[in-house]
Formats: sequence, structure tokens, C-alpha cells
Amino acid sequence: MTNREKEILELIKENPFITQDELAKQLNIARSSVAVHIANLIKKGYILGRGYIINKLDYVTVIGGANIDINGFPNKKLKLKDSNPGKLKISPGGVGRNIAENLSRLNINTKLLTAIGNDIYGKKIIEHSKNIGIDISDSLILSDFSTSTYLAILDEKGDMAVGLSDMEICEKIDINYIKSKKNIIEKSKAVILDTNLPQKTIEYITKNINNTFIVDTVSTAKTVKILNILNYVHSIKPNIYEAEILSGIKIENKKDAEKAVRNIINKGVKRVFLTMGKDGILCADKNKTIYIKTPKIKVINATGAGDAFTAGIVLGYLNNYSLEKTAKISIAASAITLESEGANSEQLSKENIENKLKEMKL
Repeated sequence: MTNREKEILELIKENPFITQDELAKQLNIARSSVAVHIANLIKKGYILGRGYIINKLDYVTVIGGANIDINGFPNKKLKLKDSNPGKLKISPGGVGRNIAENLSRLNINTKLLTAIGNDIYGKKIIEHSKNIGIDISDSLILSDFSTSTYLAILDEKGDMAVGLSDMEICEKIDINYIKSKKNIIEKSKAVILDTNLPQKTIEYITKNINNTFIVDTVSTAKTVKILNILNYVHSIKPNIYEAEILSGIKIENKKDAEKAVRNIINKGVKRVFLTMGKDGILCADKNKTIYIKTPKIKVINATGAGDAFTAGIVLGYLNNYSLEKTAKISIAASAITLESEGANSEQLSKENIENKLKEMKL
């Protein structure tokens, strides 16, 4: 969906009886252009024919963290315990929110259930979500909590040297809130969870709501939250350290990695995508294990690459792609994001994923 189509769709959502002349006037474009955009929205399934009936049937729900990212980029080699000349970039972030943005850029209708403060950062997230087509209308907006913030200092290679997060507000995404949104979650085509959620909330969702769950482990410290619900998980994307926690197997080589992945599958997970950095991807389901070598990628910012990978997994599930194809499009989505300064890339699209696959010869 183009930015202009998103603007038109938002106006139609606000007023389903708005005319094409009124749309043209509000957007300061020709009426004929409005007609073309509406025709495209109908073709893409966002509007169901005449009368501007919005298609609300097919969507995924992301439940997780949303915050403001503050990323620091040093001009030269990073010196710890010293002031480094460089530049700072402030943008919406958070694992759940990042995944939701990536899904929206892939033309997947996406609802985000998160918690933000009624402050300047929270308003920035709301505005940004509206601009890129994320439905955030059912999220919590709290006056007595600040929007969570994530600070990352990157090294000269674009890898994170140190990060600090203030995500206390995520504790408010509790069971009572989830119960109030249960109908929305159950009607989703898939549910994506990140482990910034309280453990009790994760366990309640997976055990009491009938759906397909795709989980982002976020970090080693938070991976432990899902040890008791692996049999409810369809797909998961751990790194080596997170896979060690999930499997109980120390990973020192490829053979160990294969054992760990099979162990996680045996615990009930349908698909595992073990990311091993420059050493590639090991993916598995109950029938097979596949190793995919990843080509060298120029890294500008490693933050958010995993979230793009998770969005690729969701895209693969929704389109019933094979294990291998799902892994490859996820790698391509991740590569596009690695080449961006932000945690999300404006270049992420289905078309650019296909182009990246050809470029990477995957």
C-alpha cells in the first residue's frame, strides 16, 4: 500500500460516506487521482467495492512492546568510558511495534496491542502508526506511565555495543487487558507475541486463545518466559544463546545447533529458525532440518533486523510458503533492514524482498 493509499484509507475509515471530491479537497489532489487510488485499494482488498466498505476480516495481531528508540552512531571507532563524536537518531521502536511496521510495509493488515504513555513519545508512536497503516486503536494509552524508551550505542561496524531499556509500562499489558481484547485476538489470522510481555500474560494468551502463535524471543533474559508454553508455539526465531535456553543444549558447533533445534521441535514448536549471524540460518520442522548460508551483508544498523526476520516468518505462514522459502524471504527482509540506519527500513516491500533474493542468489 502506498502512502497516499494509506491516507485515503484512513479518511474513509473516519468517514465511510466521504465523497471522492471531499477526499481530493482534503488531500489537495485531483479527483481523478482519488478514483485511481480507490480502484487500487479495491483491487488489493482493503475496500470491498462500492460504498467504501472496509475489509476488516483479514488481519494479524501483534502483542508486544512499543517504545522510542534512541540510537547513537559513532563517527569513528567507539571508545568506551569516553565521549564519542557521532550522531543520534530518534525513531519509533520496540520489538512488537517494529514487527507490526514491517508487516504493514508488506501489505498485511496489522493490529498492534501495546501500552504507551499519554506523552510526547506516545503521541509520536500513534501518529507514526497512523501514517504507515498500523491499527493501534485498541492499545492502552496510560497517563500515569511514560512511554518506554530504548537507548542503543552502536559500534563502528553497526553492531550494538550496549543497550538500555526502560519498559516498565509493558507490565500493564496484563491478563485483564487481554481478556477485554480476546475477541479481536481470536479473529486474527495469526498472533505475534514478543517476550516483553509479562510471563503470566504470555501463558494466558497461548493457553486460552485458539490461534497460531509466532513468538519473538527478544533476549536471553526474556526467553525463559516461554519455556512452559513451547507446545503452543507455531514458529520461533531464537539466536544461539536463546536456543541454548530453550533446548538446554550448549551450542559450540553446527552439530550442537542441529541437536538444539531438533530438541525445540520435540518440545512442540512447529517451525524453528535459528539465526547464527554470519554463520547462516538453521531452520527446521518435524520433517527436516535445512541449513542456509547467508551472503555477506553491509551492516549499517543491526537494530531491528531480527524484527524484520520475524515479519518474514509471518508472511511465509500466511502464504503457506515452504520452510525453506520462508527462511529465505526472512533473510532478505532482514538484509534490507540491516542496510538501513533505522530499526525499520522504508525500502521493505514484497517487491524489494524478491529483488534482494535475486541479488543474494538465494
